[in-house]
Amino acid sequence: MNNKYQEKIEKEITEVINPIYNNWNFILEKEMEVLLKKFGNICRDETSLLRKSILANNELVEILLKIGDKYYNNSKILIEIVSSIDNIHKRYDLEITDKVFQFLIAQTKNNKVNFYVSIFITELPLFVNYDHKWDYIMSIPKIAPMKKSINTFYRIISNNISSIPEIYKNNVIKIFKTVLDQSNLHEVTIKNYKKIINILE
Repeated sequence: MNNKYQEKIEKEITEVINPIYNNWNFILEKEMEVLLKKFGNICRDETSLLRKSILANNELVEILLKIGDKYYNNSKILIEIVSSIDNIHKRYDLEITDKVFQFLIAQTKNNKVNFYVSIFITELPLFVNYDHKWDYIMSIPKIAPMKKSINTFYRIISNNISSIPEIYKNNVIKIFKTVLDQSNLHEVTIKNYKKIINILE
Protein backbone atom coordinates (compact mmCIF):
# COMPACT_ATOMS: atom_id res chain seq x y z
CA MET A 1 0.00 0.00 0.00
CA ASN A 2 1.37 3.43 -0.98
CA ASN A 3 2.29 5.31 2.19
CA LYS A 4 0.92 8.61 0.88
CA TYR A 5 -2.39 6.96 0.05
CA GLN A 6 -2.50 5.33 3.47
CA GLU A 7 -1.88 8.74 5.03
CA LYS A 8 -4.67 10.23 2.91
CA ILE A 9 -7.18 7.62 4.14
CA GLU A 10 -6.07 8.09 7.76
CA LYS A 11 -6.50 11.85 7.39
CA GLU A 12 -10.04 11.33 6.01
CA ILE A 13 -10.89 9.17 9.01
CA THR A 14 -9.43 11.59 11.55
CA GLU A 15 -10.68 14.86 10.09
CA VAL A 16 -14.01 13.89 8.52
CA ILE A 17 -15.39 10.44 9.32
CA ASN A 18 -14.64 10.23 13.04
CA PRO A 19 -16.12 13.67 13.82
CA ILE A 20 -19.31 12.71 11.95
CA TYR A 21 -19.41 9.26 13.57
CA ASN A 22 -18.62 10.30 17.13
CA ASN A 23 -19.70 13.92 17.48
CA TRP A 24 -22.51 14.47 14.96
CA ASN A 25 -24.99 15.61 17.59
CA PHE A 26 -22.63 18.33 18.89
CA ILE A 27 -21.50 19.79 15.57
CA LEU A 28 -22.96 23.14 14.51
CA GLU A 29 -25.10 23.16 11.37
CA LYS A 30 -22.69 25.18 9.19
CA GLU A 31 -19.78 23.00 10.28
CA MET A 32 -21.86 19.93 9.46
CA GLU A 33 -22.45 21.28 5.95
CA VAL A 34 -18.66 21.55 5.47
CA LEU A 35 -17.98 18.09 6.93
CA LEU A 36 -20.63 16.41 4.80
CA LYS A 37 -19.31 18.16 1.68
CA LYS A 38 -15.90 16.64 2.44
CA PHE A 39 -17.53 13.29 3.20
CA GLY A 40 -19.37 13.42 -0.12
CA ASN A 41 -16.06 14.04 -1.92
CA ILE A 42 -14.57 10.99 -0.19
CA CYS A 43 -17.51 8.86 -1.38
CA ARG A 44 -17.08 10.18 -4.93
CA ASP A 45 -13.31 9.67 -4.97
CA GLU A 46 -11.69 6.64 -6.58
CA THR A 47 -12.96 3.31 -5.29
CA SER A 48 -10.67 1.79 -2.71
CA LEU A 49 -10.75 -1.50 -0.79
CA LEU A 50 -9.35 0.40 2.18
CA ARG A 51 -12.42 2.66 2.18
CA LYS A 52 -14.95 -0.17 1.82
CA SER A 53 -15.02 -1.26 5.47
CA ILE A 54 -15.15 2.39 6.56
CA LEU A 55 -17.91 3.66 4.25
CA ALA A 56 -20.12 0.58 3.75
CA ASN A 57 -20.79 0.57 7.46
CA ASN A 58 -24.41 0.30 8.57
CA GLU A 59 -23.73 2.22 11.77
CA LEU A 60 -22.21 5.12 9.84
CA VAL A 61 -25.16 5.17 7.45
CA GLU A 62 -27.54 5.09 10.43
CA ILE A 63 -25.82 8.25 11.71
CA LEU A 64 -26.22 9.90 8.29
CA LEU A 65 -29.96 9.23 8.53
CA LYS A 66 -30.06 10.76 12.02
CA ILE A 67 -28.26 13.84 10.71
CA GLY A 68 -30.76 14.03 7.85
CA ASP A 69 -33.66 13.83 10.30
CA LYS A 70 -32.12 16.53 12.51
CA TYR A 71 -31.52 18.92 9.61
CA TYR A 72 -34.63 18.03 7.62
CA ASN A 73 -34.94 21.61 6.33
CA ASN A 74 -31.32 21.93 5.18
CA SER A 75 -31.18 20.95 1.51
CA LYS A 76 -27.37 21.21 1.33
CA ILE A 77 -26.97 18.61 4.07
CA LEU A 78 -29.69 16.36 2.64
CA ILE A 79 -28.21 16.46 -0.88
CA GLU A 80 -24.80 15.40 0.44
CA ILE A 81 -26.34 12.57 2.46
CA VAL A 82 -28.42 11.28 -0.47
CA SER A 83 -25.51 11.52 -2.92
CA SER A 84 -23.19 9.80 -0.45
CA ILE A 85 -25.64 6.93 0.03
CA ASP A 86 -25.85 6.59 -3.75
CA ASN A 87 -22.06 6.48 -4.16
CA ILE A 88 -21.46 4.10 -1.24
CA HIS A 89 -24.16 1.80 -2.63
CA LYS A 90 -22.75 1.80 -6.16
CA ARG A 91 -19.04 1.76 -5.31
CA TYR A 92 -18.96 -0.26 -2.11
CA ASP A 93 -22.12 -2.43 -2.29
CA LEU A 94 -23.87 -0.78 0.64
CA GLU A 95 -27.08 -2.65 1.39
CA ILE A 96 -30.07 -0.33 1.09
CA THR A 97 -32.22 -1.32 4.05
CA ASP A 98 -35.90 -0.51 4.36
CA LYS A 99 -34.98 2.32 6.75
CA VAL A 100 -32.60 3.87 4.22
CA PHE A 101 -35.17 3.43 1.45
CA GLN A 102 -37.90 5.15 3.50
CA PHE A 103 -35.48 8.01 4.21
CA LEU A 104 -34.89 8.41 0.46
CA ILE A 105 -38.64 8.34 -0.24
CA ALA A 106 -39.15 11.08 2.36
CA GLN A 107 -36.61 13.26 0.53
CA THR A 108 -38.66 13.17 -2.68
CA LYS A 109 -40.92 15.77 -1.04
CA ASN A 110 -38.02 18.26 -1.04
CA ASN A 111 -37.83 19.83 -4.51
CA LYS A 112 -34.09 20.51 -4.29
CA VAL A 113 -33.18 17.06 -3.01
CA ASN A 114 -35.59 15.05 -5.16
CA PHE A 115 -33.39 15.36 -8.26
CA TYR A 116 -30.55 13.53 -6.49
CA VAL A 117 -32.91 10.83 -5.26
CA SER A 118 -34.41 10.31 -8.73
CA ILE A 119 -31.00 9.53 -10.23
CA PHE A 120 -30.76 6.16 -8.52
CA ILE A 121 -33.80 5.22 -6.43
CA THR A 122 -35.56 3.40 -9.27
CA GLU A 123 -32.57 1.03 -9.55
CA LEU A 124 -32.90 -0.16 -5.96
CA PRO A 125 -34.45 -3.60 -5.33
CA LEU A 126 -36.89 -2.14 -2.79
CA PHE A 127 -38.29 0.20 -5.44
CA VAL A 128 -39.73 -2.76 -7.35
CA ASN A 129 -42.44 -3.24 -4.73
CA TYR A 130 -42.92 0.43 -3.88
CA ASP A 131 -46.67 1.15 -4.00
CA HIS A 132 -46.28 4.45 -5.86
CA LYS A 133 -43.54 3.24 -8.20
CA TRP A 134 -44.99 4.39 -11.51
CA ASP A 135 -46.53 7.57 -10.14
CA TYR A 136 -43.05 8.56 -9.00
CA ILE A 137 -41.42 7.60 -12.31
CA MET A 138 -43.99 9.68 -14.20
CA SER A 139 -43.21 12.68 -11.99
CA ILE A 140 -39.48 12.65 -12.81
CA PRO A 141 -39.64 14.83 -15.98
CA LYS A 142 -41.07 17.67 -13.85
CA ILE A 143 -38.16 17.62 -11.39
CA ALA A 144 -35.81 20.59 -11.72
CA PRO A 145 -33.49 20.81 -13.56
CA MET A 146 -35.88 19.36 -16.13
CA LYS A 147 -33.29 19.10 -18.92
CA LYS A 148 -31.37 16.62 -16.80
CA SER A 149 -34.44 14.89 -15.40
CA ILE A 150 -35.75 14.00 -18.84
CA ASN A 151 -32.51 12.08 -19.40
CA THR A 152 -33.11 10.17 -16.16
CA PHE A 153 -36.69 9.52 -17.24
CA TYR A 154 -35.54 8.23 -20.63
CA ARG A 155 -33.05 5.85 -19.00
CA ILE A 156 -35.71 4.46 -16.65
CA ILE A 157 -38.31 4.07 -19.40
CA SER A 158 -35.79 2.47 -21.73
CA ASN A 159 -34.74 -0.03 -19.05
CA ASN A 160 -38.37 -0.86 -18.20
CA ILE A 161 -39.97 -0.59 -21.63
CA SER A 162 -41.54 -4.05 -21.46
CA SER A 163 -43.09 -3.55 -18.04
CA ILE A 164 -44.75 -0.14 -18.36
CA PRO A 165 -48.38 -0.48 -17.21
CA GLU A 166 -50.88 0.17 -19.99
CA ILE A 167 -52.44 3.15 -18.18
CA TYR A 168 -49.14 5.05 -18.27
CA LYS A 169 -48.10 4.43 -21.87
CA ASN A 170 -50.01 7.34 -23.41
CA ASN A 171 -48.55 9.75 -20.89
CA VAL A 172 -45.03 8.49 -21.59
CA ILE A 173 -45.61 9.10 -25.29
CA LYS A 174 -46.97 12.61 -24.60
CA ILE A 175 -43.95 13.50 -22.46
CA PHE A 176 -41.46 12.54 -25.15
CA LYS A 177 -43.48 14.18 -27.93
CA THR A 178 -43.64 17.41 -25.92
CA VAL A 179 -39.88 17.37 -25.38
CA LEU A 180 -39.29 16.71 -29.08
CA ASP A 181 -41.49 19.68 -30.00
CA GLN A 182 -40.01 22.13 -27.52
CA SER A 183 -36.34 21.30 -27.19
CA ASN A 184 -33.24 21.72 -29.31
CA LEU A 185 -31.98 18.15 -29.01
CA HIS A 186 -29.01 16.21 -30.37
CA GLU A 187 -29.94 13.96 -33.29
CA VAL A 188 -29.08 10.82 -31.30
CA THR A 189 -31.41 11.93 -28.50
CA ILE A 190 -34.19 12.63 -31.02
CA LYS A 191 -33.70 9.15 -32.48
CA ASN A 192 -33.84 7.55 -29.01
CA TYR A 193 -37.00 9.38 -27.98
CA LYS A 194 -38.73 8.54 -31.26
CA LYS A 195 -37.80 4.90 -30.81
CA ILE A 196 -39.55 4.86 -27.41
CA ILE A 197 -42.63 6.49 -28.94
CA ASN A 198 -42.74 3.99 -31.79
CA ILE A 199 -42.47 1.03 -29.43
CA LEU A 200 -45.30 2.28 -27.23
CA GLU A 201 -47.71 3.48 -29.93
